Amino acid sequence: MRTALPTTAAAVAAVGSLLALPSVAEAASNPYTPVGVCGSGYHVIDSRTLRHQNGSAGGTVYLLYNNSNGYNCAVTIKGVSVGTATKTGIDLLVMTGDKFTRHRNEGNFKYYAGPVRARAAGHCVQEIGYTFSTSSSTSYAATIPEGHCGS
Repeated sequence: MRTALPTTAAAVAAVGSLLALPSVAEAASNPYTPVGVCGSGYHVIDSRTLRHQNGSAGGTVYLLYNNSNGYNCAVTIKGVSVGTATKTGIDLLVMTGDKFTRHRNEGNFKYYAGPVRARAAGHCVQEIGYTFSTSSSTSYAATIPEGHCGS
């Protein structure tokens, strides 16, 4: 009985397709949710996809609010290099006229940055989130523009 061997071109194509697959850390699903990170009572009021300059997605930045205590919560949930510690951050800016108070959490995190909480009654907020892939030169960022002005 003869067994057909793949042609050289087919073998090269198969190896090439394996090399193009993302690493396990890049392909892993993030088990954390924004509500799980911020805590019970918070609900998502806005979100933006973290994007690389080439348009690829790298996670999501979330803004949440808790009606019972009047606090905003901000979190960056990684979508790349999940499970691997890479530089990741979240800034929640509480605006007062042309000035702001910055609430920040940044570092080398495996799954998310945050939560960052701030009471912003009567003020608008802005949020900036980012992460890097395992290649420190590949960054992903998003901004939730100034808005969500509390009463």
